[in-house]
Amino acid sequence: MSTKFKMKVNKKVPYTVIRDGIYTFRIAVPKHLREKYRDPETGKPRTQIWETLDTRDPDEAISKVGPALSKWRRQFKSETIPADEISYPTLQQTAASFAAPFTYAYAGDFLSASIEHSIHMYNERYEAKNMMSNLNKRQVAAIVGATETPALTFKAAFDRFKQICPDKVLGKDPLETKRFWRRYEEAIEDFAEEMGDEVDCLKIDNALATEYRSKLVERLGEGEFKADAANKKMMWLKIILDEVFRVDHPGTHNPFKDLKNIKEDDAEKRPPFTEAEVKAIRAALETSGMSDEAKAVIRIGACTGTGAKELAWLTASDIHLDAPVPYISIGKNALRKKVKTGGDRHRNIPLVGDALEAMKAFPDGFTRFHHPRGPRQINRAMSEFFRKVTPGKGHYSYRHRMADLLKNSKCDLGVQASITGHKIKGHATYYGTEYDLQLKKDAIETALEYAGTKNN
Repeated sequence: MSTKFKMKVNKKVPYTVIRDGIYTFRIAVPKHLREKYRDPETGKPRTQIWETLDTRDPDEAISKVGPALSKWRRQFKSETIPADEISYPTLQQTAASFAAPFTYAYAGDFLSASIEHSIHMYNERYEAKNMMSNLNKRQVAAIVGATETPALTFKAAFDRFKQICPDKVLGKDPLETKRFWRRYEEAIEDFAEEMGDEVDCLKIDNALATEYRSKLVERLGEGEFKADAANKKMMWLKIILDEVFRVDHPGTHNPFKDLKNIKEDDAEKRPPFTEAEVKAIRAALETSGMSDEAKAVIRIGACTGTGAKELAWLTASDIHLDAPVPYISIGKNALRKKVKTGGDRHRNIPLVGDALEAMKAFPDGFTRFHHPRGPRQINRAMSEFFRKVTPGKGHYSYRHRMADLLKNSKCDLGVQASITGHKIKGHATYYGTEYDLQLKKDAIETALEYAGTKNN
């Protein structure tokens, strides 16, 4: 033991001695590990580990002893793990158990990290290596990042997010907690349906994140939701990755941070179908591999202007095939509290021609879509079809087509609004009860007859 220090054992602060008035932590090295923990100056096996606590205050020394003791006990305990075990979880544990611990990272992660962070990562590993000699295979593998980081799906990231941030639901009852986490789950489900559920969050780049944003803009143009709802989907994903990357993958770039918020005017409204396109769609439906339900939704939309989401959640109570004028009710039911903004969007629409025949095949509604993700599934089922047959247009174009047909066939403005669900501003004469179904039926038939006279 060196004599250049004045030293005395301190009984009030366990695991310490006082060297020249400074508290120093001291712990014995297990006999079977002494060869590994050699003195860097003499090269001799060490029987004890000494670390200055850099304080003369006994109270401060006591507060520092606990972490030092835990660190070295964790280090010694890690030596019991087989030396040839280099799985990712084991290397994570090994990196954290070094006397100078660090966060495990795959070798390839050094290249993707910033220069500043890469240098920091190298320094951490250099310090850990200098604390001991004769590293085994597992410890070397932890330092050099020998095992690739496994893929991190959004589902796995969300599970980890909840572990990291339990305080977010602190004080909430079970129902409130479920509702709170649900908004994150819905964002993940939406991303998975658009981009796939096996996407590795650690490999999402700006291009992929931007592609997802573009899909949201496209759906915004189809009237599926408002810009605020689209922005929240991106925000929840960003928050999840912010926390998981901060704790488990420091230095990893979160691409959702770079996405700009979507504005209502970012989305171009889908133009109406031309009559030539309507004919092309009818012909393509004959050979399409879509489900009968999806085909029926398209046929009904063509004769009513109703949206896919409005039709997907029709229930048996909304379908009135035996009424004097057969019709469907678009409004509140067992599956939804309201349609979009409610009010004028809640309406009764007569079924004529092809729409009536299509609805007869599904008197209970399109039950395969009677679940929370049903509307999204019907849109996905039809999107590829419309992309091939009418590029740049989708089912929502039927709504704009019907509005144009009613207008050009000289339909009363109030009746038009009652069919399409548009709100009339500044026309007090149209306030009152719902228009008669026969009146609306005649208007739709006249509009469709007008469509037959057009050549485009």
